[in-house]
Amino acid sequence: MPKLEIGKTYYPPKRETIVTDSLVKGDGWQVEKTGGEFIFEFLAARHGGGVDRYSITSDEFEALKLGKLSCQDLLKKYDVA
Repeated sequence: MPKLEIGKTYYPPKRETIVTDSLVKGDGWQVEKTGGEFIFEFLAARHGGGVDRYSITSDEFEALKLGKLSCQDLLKKYDVA
């Protein structure tokens, strides 16, 4: 762990995205294949919090796995950003 210095700004390390055959999981969001459905879940930024869920396509899931699509892209596409 680096030595802390007064007045210096520290940023936590960015978490890596986990990718498996049935799951893509990032920091505060995930897409999971359950049966034939792909569920996009993310932490809701509203009073009371919670988790929002949306169904996405298999093509979007594959694009996420390859890094061609991001969580931000999905939030914009489904108009929840």
